[in-house]
Amino acid sequence: MGKVRKPYTEEELKKTAEKYDDLSLFRKNERNVYLAIQGRRLLDKLCGHMKRRNISNEELAAIAKQYDSIKEFRAKNKNAYTCICKRGLLNTLCAHMVRYENYGHSKEELTDVAKRYTSVKEFRKKEHNVYDQIRRRGLLGELCAHMKRAKSEPFSDEELAVIANDYDDLYLFMKEQKRIYRAIQYRGLLDKLCGHMERKRVDRYSDDDLKNIAKKYKTKREFQRNDGGAYFAASKRGILESICHHMERLVAPKGFYTKEYCKTIAKDFKTRSEFQSGNRRVYSAAARHGWLDDICSHMAPAGTGRKRKVYVYTFEDGYAYVGLTDDISRRKREHLGNFRDKKKSPVLKHLQETGAKFEYKELTGWLDLDVVGQIEDKYIKQYAAEGWLMLNRRGGGGLGGRGGIYAPDKIKKIVRKYEYMEDFRQKEPGIYDYLCANHLYSKYCSVLKRKRKGPGYWTLERSVAVIPECETRTVFQKRYYQAYRLIKESGLLDKYYPSKEIKKRKWTIKKSAKIASLCRSRMELHKKYPGAYETLRKAGLLDGLLPSRKYWEKYNDEEKMKIIANCKTKRELNDHYRSVYDWLRLSGRLDEFYPKRGPRKD
Repeated sequence: MGKVRKPYTEEELKKTAEKYDDLSLFRKNERNVYLAIQGRRLLDKLCGHMKRRNISNEELAAIAKQYDSIKEFRAKNKNAYTCICKRGLLNTLCAHMVRYENYGHSKEELTDVAKRYTSVKEFRKKEHNVYDQIRRRGLLGELCAHMKRAKSEPFSDEELAVIANDYDDLYLFMKEQKRIYRAIQYRGLLDKLCGHMERKRVDRYSDDDLKNIAKKYKTKREFQRNDGGAYFAASKRGILESICHHMERLVAPKGFYTKEYCKTIAKDFKTRSEFQSGNRRVYSAAARHGWLDDICSHMAPAGTGRKRKVYVYTFEDGYAYVGLTDDISRRKREHLGNFRDKKKSPVLKHLQETGAKFEYKELTGWLDLDVVGQIEDKYIKQYAAEGWLMLNRRGGGGLGGRGGIYAPDKIKKIVRKYEYMEDFRQKEPGIYDYLCANHLYSKYCSVLKRKRKGPGYWTLERSVAVIPECETRTVFQKRYYQAYRLIKESGLLDKYYPSKEIKKRKWTIKKSAKIASLCRSRMELHKKYPGAYETLRKAGLLDGLLPSRKYWEKYNDEEKMKIIANCKTKRELNDHYRSVYDWLRLSGRLDEFYPKRGPRKD
């Protein structure tokens, strides 16, 4: 087992952070320390002395003038391009650039390139960029008409056999002749044409390769993230622990997460959802011990699908915007341009056009959906009456966020369209589920009638009368279940819906033996042809055609001993090599290699 490393203390984090003056250099060289500081919300406290490069709009404009197309700008200076997009200045600073749809070769240039080639396959391989432009513009038929297309004539069995005879290794044959291998496999000739080939498993990594790769990393998590293929190869072979013995385990010791420690971490967060996403380990420990209500008492309640809060933005030039939301932090990001959204909010547009100073204010607490729309409309009219120029595109009343379609007025209008509850549930499943989940069904759907018939309605005569409407038993059962049940109990179901006879396939011994010769194992025969399997089993011919084989016999004795030597515990052997584990257990030798008490004796 590797070394167990305790989590960083605040003093260790502080000493490491004091060595750096540049935040980007600190983040690059000390990634684990930076993530620990970020997770505990100590960036401003411990990294406040470091330089943070902040590019002004003038510098971004100077950088953007160096490029003539957006594609070139995005490829050569991705950081500046991303910064411009985040600030919503793409159309302003990149107006002089050529857009993607106008960028590329002219039709004459594409024609000159296409004339150099005589086959579509060669053209697509050597000039894939030009080929993609021609395909996107819909000019393939016009510019590539002179080219020859690859003929897909099928191979004969003799041609397949000639090609297959040139190979002795099945893996090499599959790799170099992929198309031929698929044709042989599709026609069911794999055992016939490839039976002479050796079936070797070629491992990508040797044990020494895995050991050398593991030496590059300090933790298992880092090993798994950067070299996932090598990590899982070592895990399958059961040598993961042996090649990772030098690595540190970042596991907190027992009793590390105390109530006081969790409370100090929780003070840095404003809501429970922010606490959960910011420090999942501390949140899980507090939830496991039942401390969440105590350590999160200072947090403000967040909005839900049934709650909204009304707010206002007032600008110094006399403009105002009143809105409502179910998530304050998300709505602020949308308004201030720190959110990737195609539609700009009125607040963001006004900020970009004027640059006026603003003030944000929350007008209400969390309110129910029934009243919050009316209160928003009331505040819009109030601010307009006081002389403010409103930035709202329309009047209040909409619920915004995720619940706009489920506003009370809209729900009432939709429910009034239907007379029966069954029709409403079938045609409006989203609104029906929303009403049931929020306990609003009785409030809005009490006016709807039910199609369900009362007790004693379905008699034998009425049940028989609806049979012509249903073509099959299944349709009859789904539409009129009570009538179906009555007909079935009276024994008349076969009269009106005669059962179809299923023709069973007859397997002769000769035919079953022929099929068995094409299968590699009993399991394959049982899965693909269960009828043939049962015929041979009853005739007592199964052992002669496909002799039984223990599933652990795929390893010889030497390989089994090597696997046992690599696995240090019973659990490790059972997880990775179950067949070898069962062989030891059934032969009574499990305690010989893995004693019940004390360390393993090599």
